[in-house]
Amino acid sequence: MNTIDIIVVSAYFIFILVAATLFKRFSTNSSQFIKGGGAMMWWMAGATAFMTQFSAWTFTGAAAKAYEDGFPVLIVFWGNALGFFVASYFFAARFRKLRVDTPMDVIKQRFGFVSEQVYTWLQFPLTTLSAAIWLNGLAIFVAAVFQIELSTTIIGVGLVVTFISVSGGSWAVSATNVIQLIMLMSITMVVGIVALIYAGGPLQLIADFPADSLMGNNISYWQIFVLWGAVMLTKQVISTNNAMTCYRFLVTSNEREAKKAALFAALLFIIGPVLWFVPPWVTATLGVDLATLYPNLGNEANNAAYLYFIDHFMPSGVLGLILAAMIAATVSPMTTALNRNAGIFVRNVYQVFAKNKVSDKTQMKVAKIATLVNGLLAIVAALFFSSLDNISFFDLLMLVGALLQIPLAIPALLAVVITRTPDWSGWATLLVGLTLSACIHFGFNANWYSLWFDTSLLTQREIIDLKVITAVLGQVIITGGFFCFTTLFYNPKKDLKRQRVLSTFRMNLRRSISRQEEATIDNQQNIYLSRLVRVLAICCLPLMLFVDSWPQATIFLAIAVLMFLAGNALNKKTQLI
Repeated sequence: MNTIDIIVVSAYFIFILVAATLFKRFSTNSSQFIKGGGAMMWWMAGATAFMTQFSAWTFTGAAAKAYEDGFPVLIVFWGNALGFFVASYFFAARFRKLRVDTPMDVIKQRFGFVSEQVYTWLQFPLTTLSAAIWLNGLAIFVAAVFQIELSTTIIGVGLVVTFISVSGGSWAVSATNVIQLIMLMSITMVVGIVALIYAGGPLQLIADFPADSLMGNNISYWQIFVLWGAVMLTKQVISTNNAMTCYRFLVTSNEREAKKAALFAALLFIIGPVLWFVPPWVTATLGVDLATLYPNLGNEANNAAYLYFIDHFMPSGVLGLILAAMIAATVSPMTTALNRNAGIFVRNVYQVFAKNKVSDKTQMKVAKIATLVNGLLAIVAALFFSSLDNISFFDLLMLVGALLQIPLAIPALLAVVITRTPDWSGWATLLVGLTLSACIHFGFNANWYSLWFDTSLLTQREIIDLKVITAVLGQVIITGGFFCFTTLFYNPKKDLKRQRVLSTFRMNLRRSISRQEEATIDNQQNIYLSRLVRVLAICCLPLMLFVDSWPQATIFLAIAVLMFLAGNALNKKTQLI
């Protein structure tokens, strides 16, 4: 990491903090702070949906998986694409038509107060765990670059992310997400293309990759790999289409904008991952020993596979841009998660238990305090995760998703598909799911599959894959089956008050949002974004002066041009509205 790279990273930090401060002015009330007043256009909501589905983990933990096993890592990210295509077709519009502020409002309307509170209090620690994993992904990358302790990076970045979320709420989060999306895609697209050219094209890269097959290494049974792939696709579809993640679509002005936002995110997830993983694939073909090159990472040295390509094949300044992109990839999901939790706390905890009517000013204050506390807890949890060394970073995220997130997601997804279940079906199904997860986590044994496989031949990779497979399939079959079973106990005559609420819930699912209900869109946000992105593009051009050859300068020119074109597109979008 040379002086130019350090200047680039420092300038990016200043830039993104200025952008967050500029958009602070749009959060004039609690609704604006929590969900942007429901006035965000599809491309802004879609950018946020895309950016919140990955983090710096993509370029560390997932890059390590790409380095070790090759092309199977794409299945996880293409599962996101499939999930957003499904959302565009069905779920995005349904969630938006519910006319709610937070995901927990969906749970409350559908299942009542008890389920709302259960989900609310479980959501907080799960978000903290996710944020901790995101912070660790960035910390690993920075530790390899600067040769500094993981804890220093975790604390520093965690505080910056918390500041962005506290300062401007939903508008600051979504605006910085758009800027970071444009920067991230421009940089990684150019780096991916350069890496592909270096490899001699896609066919040559496939031929040179050191794997036993396209399934990767350490595979004894192809059936396990195929089943793992199907389960990953299923898991990602569930993860992107439940009430806990519907906040992505609540910010849009109507259901049509929500569907376009989901489609935009889906298309980005088809293209983006391919370019992201070309550098670690190329690194694998070189046969380098990452453990020797990055001793400070210990057992996690393979997480530096993406960094190695940047460090050895790209000109000075690109590393700084990539590190800025990694920061962007971590800032986006964390700020969104912290903002979402603040909204949940204000709407579904503070307002519920407050003795007197809460003013809008007080709601804003409480939301900011909740964001600050949640951010600090995420930093503490990240410091704990950084001390774990008995499981790979990739497998850690897969297990957290399979064992903890899916039990919440299944009833939250089925809530808008099957509406004729009793109120207790929400928390009872969740209890069944969490109990099942505990049984699988503490009691899983590969010998369960001895009828189909010779378990003595299973590799460590296959044992972990089987655990994830067992967790996800168990949740789908048993937890999902239990929810469907509760329809037998549905009695519409038992609680007339709840039936009126459910009637409104069902009516909203069928009723389109009228023009009178749509929030007024302020085009000033587009203007700000367009100018900021073009300024960012122009700031990349001076880097051309610090390289030795025209081909190297072309890299920075290409990045700047892509960002400038995106900024112009935002400006034209403004003029057309």
